[in-house]
Amino acid sequence: MQLGSHCECAGARAMLINGNVLVKEEPMPTRDLIPKLRIVRAPTEGKRPMRWLPVVASKAVAGLLLVAGATVARADDVKDPSDFLGSAIQDGRAEIESCQIALRKSSDASVQAFAKRMITDHKSLDAQIESLAKRKGYRLPSGISITQKATQAAFTPLTGHAFDKVFMEHNVSDHKDDIKHFSDEAQHGSDPDVRELAASATPILREHLKLAEETRVKIEK
Repeated sequence: MQLGSHCECAGARAMLINGNVLVKEEPMPTRDLIPKLRIVRAPTEGKRPMRWLPVVASKAVAGLLLVAGATVARADDVKDPSDFLGSAIQDGRAEIESCQIALRKSSDASVQAFAKRMITDHKSLDAQIESLAKRKGYRLPSGISITQKATQAAFTPLTGHAFDKVFMEHNVSDHKDDIKHFSDEAQHGSDPDVRELAASATPILREHLKLAEETRVKIEK
């Protein structure tokens, strides 16, 4: 837009003068009879160094992951044992897929080691879940949930240390949730076989949480 040029949008007129947008807000018929002017400052070039961008991006993605995690239907929200198994196997699949992303994106040795351990353990646990569900006649969902897909998509723009930080924060939070839900099922589940599986898996998940916390500390050094 050139100096002194105008544009109109719903309820307002704007003029660009020396890099600043002068916005004239039209009065609302029943609320204000005096037009108001306000200056919308144009961004100053170089105001935010490019090196800040990974930090800003990682914080934004971390926030998205927290929101996504809060919307997932978890095992303690349902009482049917088949629902617990369905939620558990989707969590396992999502863990495996996110760790496969980490193997491609991270160059940190401790993050790589963590991802490999998670893939091995969760593949084993998923196989147990599938076997038990088949034996008991419980139907399991295919793939992972929409929310889990969105969580993985949030990892995509991150690289380097920004990825490692968000990935490990996610794993600490996620394994805390997993421990709670598996513990609850082990104590209160209605199917004794499912209770036994949940009880046997809980110590492994505790090991995962400990390893996630240790890895998170390592990448900050």
